[in-house]
Amino acid sequence: MLSDKEIYSLLTTEPEKGTAKIMKQYMAFVYTIVYGKLSGITSRQEIEECVSDIFYEVYRTRNSIDLEKGSLKAYLAVLSKRRAVDLFRKLSKKAGEISTNDFDHEWLTSGDDVEKSVIDGEISELLLSEIKALGEPDSQIIIRKYYLGQSTKIISKALGLKPNTVDKKVSRALVKLKQALGGAI
Repeated sequence: MLSDKEIYSLLTTEPEKGTAKIMKQYMAFVYTIVYGKLSGITSRQEIEECVSDIFYEVYRTRNSIDLEKGSLKAYLAVLSKRRAVDLFRKLSKKAGEISTNDFDHEWLTSGDDVEKSVIDGEISELLLSEIKALGEPDSQIIIRKYYLGQSTKIISKALGLKPNTVDKKVSRALVKLKQALGGAI
């Protein structure tokens, strides 16, 4: 097993060999992360494609990897979580159905700085807990609007509500969330 510095050196001097080495060493790790986030949501083939895309991105952005900020394993973990979230969002928009249970605080943290990630994770967990407490359809509307970036028009069509009803529910839900979180949003 090569060290991160050895793999990175190989990745920058001989990109194909370096990519092969990083895949050999971390394939199971990356696959486990992506599979854990997307199993039951999409096919095994799409999960494998997502994993391939992750290693392609490592190859493509190899010169911008900074080992001073963390290990290759940490870099791959963050990249894997982000790509899994991207695929989840893409599939959710296609399916038109989103459950608030499909989100967890790990998906919302960046992982760039451990302390910041822990704090962000706790905040995200609290926020999602309060969003879930709003009940349906309010929680789904908030997730669609603020996490997935869907427009009022798209949300209203997906949920069978009038656009002005969606806007009113968003406004009321934000007031409830602000009260529940002590004015933190």
